[in-house]
Amino acid sequence: MLAFALAFTLGFALAFTPAPPRTLSPMSNNSYALGFDFGTSGVRCVVIDAAGVIVACPASKVWGAGREERQESDDWEVALFSQLESLPKEVRSRVSRIAISGTSGSVLLVSGDGCGEPVKSRGRPRMYNFSVTKQAAGDSGSLALALIAKYSPEGPAYSATSSLAKMLAYHFDRPLIMDQRLAHQADFLASRLTGSQIITSDWHNSLKLGFDVNSLTYPNWMTTGEVGRILNGRLPSVVRPGEPIAPVSASNIAKYGLSSDCIVVGGTTDSIAAFLAAGASEVGDAVTSLGSTVAIKLLSDTPVNDASSGIYSHRLGDRWLVGGASNAGCRVLRELGFSDQELVELSENFDPLVEPPVTDYYPLPSSVVGDRFPHPNQDAVGKLEPVPEDRAAFLHCILHGIAALEAEGYRALASRGSPKLRKVFTSGGGSRNEKWRLLRERMLGVPTLRAANIDAAFGAAILAARGI
Repeated sequence: MLAFALAFTLGFALAFTPAPPRTLSPMSNNSYALGFDFGTSGVRCVVIDAAGVIVACPASKVWGAGREERQESDDWEVALFSQLESLPKEVRSRVSRIAISGTSGSVLLVSGDGCGEPVKSRGRPRMYNFSVTKQAAGDSGSLALALIAKYSPEGPAYSATSSLAKMLAYHFDRPLIMDQRLAHQADFLASRLTGSQIITSDWHNSLKLGFDVNSLTYPNWMTTGEVGRILNGRLPSVVRPGEPIAPVSASNIAKYGLSSDCIVVGGTTDSIAAFLAAGASEVGDAVTSLGSTVAIKLLSDTPVNDASSGIYSHRLGDRWLVGGASNAGCRVLRELGFSDQELVELSENFDPLVEPPVTDYYPLPSSVVGDRFPHPNQDAVGKLEPVPEDRAAFLHCILHGIAALEAEGYRALASRGSPKLRKVFTSGGGSRNEKWRLLRERMLGVPTLRAANIDAAFGAAILAARGI
């Protein structure tokens, strides 16, 4: 009984469906794989050969200042094809596989017209940090969460920022009509490449939609009864990340000069793409992504889940990525006007082995209310006071605050049964700061290294080429 209770508490699957074998054969030496990463601040793509060597990596396309929360699906589509077009023709002609990573939980409604056209009457896409309790119309958010709580076991779908909550809130705001379906950011962009009306997702993006990664199916409560009547016919099909979705459309192959056998494979989320790029390979290895937000992922041989702390497990073949993501992170540095040059110069003026003058900063941007991990709180606000007179000391306090949040996240995983932390690889823009790495290594108490590759687009390309 004790063993069962422990397994239930830690989220262990007493029985789970083994991961299906990969169906794609290894890439030929003449073929290339293309990975796109749609992050919170911009879009990037990377092309690799069969050996994993980068052959093309054009300049990224960034969202305009302040546009992170005002992105349109048209912005995504324009960025996708402009990045594709920026690749040399001879490179495009050898691209045979494409994978896309997108921000976790960013969704929109599409219709059955054309190849899944966005339903513009429903407004902008609901981004990763869109909270149905704060931003959805009327009481649609509270109704959505009440319905989820009525039928769902606690998990990633419980959150006010989950894909499922956003979809149900759409319905309670204005009932969905028959041809309106949900697509994650990566799902939608895949459909723009394939020209298919069928929306296909993957294990990683669909976790917050309620997809059961233990049984690799949608649970019965989502397909029958009260919830099933709302969701019937509106959920994307789900494939293993890296497995085929559909061929790229003949028109896109002709327009962009892609290989005639080019296909789109199941994608992933931006933080998992960063994990795949980093080079972590052993249980206990972890990757912290220091981008606009902070996300941590630890490789485990068992799942660990705790919705009350924002902890959940993605499936990586027959292993698991345990972690969570905060709304706090490096975005606050831009909000406070720190330039790239200033970040480099000021970092030389503090000692990473000494505590800063203020140690209780909470680096949540002023434009954001609420956080997801490690202490979910829809009313959380940042704390960046008192402000030292010396700007280098101010930066030291902020970087310490972000590192403290990271360390607290790993402690939260450990307290709920995750494997012992062995080492941490760092990706994202923050990985370039050596003083910060030393500060974080002191606070984490394990070797803290810059990832072998910090580019999530490279991780998406690896996914396309090799799967998980």
